[in-house]
Amino acid sequence: MRTFPLTLVTLSVAALAGGTPLHAVQRRSNVLTAEEIERAKPNVGTAFDVVETLRPRWLQVRELSRIPGRADEPLKSTPVYVYVNDVNMGSVDYLKTIPAETVLEMRWLSANETASRYGPTDGQAAIVVKLKR
Repeated sequence: MRTFPLTLVTLSVAALAGGTPLHAVQRRSNVLTAEEIERAKPNVGTAFDVVETLRPRWLQVRELSRIPGRADEPLKSTPVYVYVNDVNMGSVDYLKTIPAETVLEMRWLSANETASRYGPTDGQAAIVVKLKR
């Protein structure tokens, strides 16, 4: 009877130890780290190239749905804003002016996250770029 708890503990430890290695970090789809950018460096020159290569969905223009009862109104497309060190720099074209080696981190924010952080944005998502000092 004493071997049952010992076996249970042994199996629990083995299950935990057999999981994901400590060095394996789950990639977050809304963040690009300096390490990821460094690994992509041979293929990229600008921050735009980094996003286009590693997170192309960030560049997709989203369409807002119509207001119910206003079917005659066309869908409104929403471009993505770019913020560099928390300053609004305009559209994603600005990423083409940022050398990849100067980027510390890039983060994609949904329209709600962008509005919460930077104020009303008419539904635009954002790519927030932090530069190395």
